[in-house]
Amino acid sequence: MNKNRIRIALGAGLLAVGISLLAYYTLTRSIHPAWSPSGLWNSVMESEHEDGKVYKIMDRDNQLLSMMSRQVVAGDELIASSGRRYKIKEVQDYHARAEFTGLDRELLAYQDQFEHMAVPVAGQADWKNKPIAIYHTHSAESYVPTDGTESKPYHGGIFEVGDALTAELQKRGAKVIHSKTPHEPRDKNAYYRSRRTASELMKNNPVAIIDVHRDGIPDPDYYKKKIAGEGVTQIRLVVGRQNPKMQSNMEFAKKMMAYANKVHPGIVKEIFIAHGNYNQDLMSSATLIEVGTHTNSRIAAQKGAALFADALPGLLGIGGTVGRPPSTTGNYGPAAKSPAGWKTLTWIIGITAIGGAAFLLVNSGSWKNVKKRLGGYWGKEFAGFMGPLKKKIPTSKGDVETDYSEEANNAARENREKVKND
Repeated sequence: MNKNRIRIALGAGLLAVGISLLAYYTLTRSIHPAWSPSGLWNSVMESEHEDGKVYKIMDRDNQLLSMMSRQVVAGDELIASSGRRYKIKEVQDYHARAEFTGLDRELLAYQDQFEHMAVPVAGQADWKNKPIAIYHTHSAESYVPTDGTESKPYHGGIFEVGDALTAELQKRGAKVIHSKTPHEPRDKNAYYRSRRTASELMKNNPVAIIDVHRDGIPDPDYYKKKIAGEGVTQIRLVVGRQNPKMQSNMEFAKKMMAYANKVHPGIVKEIFIAHGNYNQDLMSSATLIEVGTHTNSRIAAQKGAALFADALPGLLGIGGTVGRPPSTTGNYGPAAKSPAGWKTLTWIIGITAIGGAAFLLVNSGSWKNVKKRLGGYWGKEFAGFMGPLKKKIPTSKGDVETDYSEEANNAARENREKVKND
């Protein structure tokens, strides 16, 4: 008896622990990064973005596809503005080899639709009073030609690029919250510090949240672009792939690149799908942008940011709304649906199953007994669902097969007594 009580207590305890962990990670997911076995690795990788370092991504024919100062690892992906998609297969020192994996049909569908649609004129009423949120994880980032240095702790030139983005959005009728909270030093914990800022911004129920950065490659020409006669810097969109909302973030990034390049051809250079989370699990329309590099003029970066901002209100349905390919689900707000919902459901089912199995094992004493109990339980329940079980009741005239229910058994007993009396 005592052993059974101990087993029951242990099983119940294991189940309680499982449910508690599930509740903790569910209720606090807006504050803490989504957990994954590679979480610690990601926090280190997210910090590997050093000015002056250059990772070159080449195709099989040794043609340059892209270059960046953020660390590149096997498994990362690149989507060019043309729609060509590549996957990093190997990295040696600062040289990455990528394989062409085909055209991104979703991006091409957006490009085609945006190219042939009328200028957006009507927004979504429920988003009119919701802001776009802007912040800076690497708040010291600056532009050498105009700021005099690549890094200004607590007062980086990147804040002024954020100001340019903000001003243009406001001209288009969008509400903006621009946080200039510093997150120094620029180390592996910068994204954890900026997460507190992003979580505060989320309380304002934004339609999108943008982390504004710049690259750190020495070559200023890589991002230079002439658009409408103006010298500007291009923009790279970065999506974290260790992120439960990766698919919805990717959909949002593709729409941004397709629509921004329709409004101002060439303003978005590419989408890079990188290791890490970058706080993008906070919402489906979270993104990280890199506006030029530290050797570009900040003025050119501000102009590039303004051109990018020119397209956002229409895309988000604030100053207008855009169409979407037939296969898309739309809605990019905080409640947007994404595969993350299914992943959460899978975690719930998984933890419940593990807790239940642990309870049964401890309570039963062995897997054999667990199997016996489950077999008996499911046999009765399944039969009860599909229809009553059959059972043979002995009578003086032989066995009679009856429904395995109380009413059926009583009827069988009465019939047996009647047969005896006759």
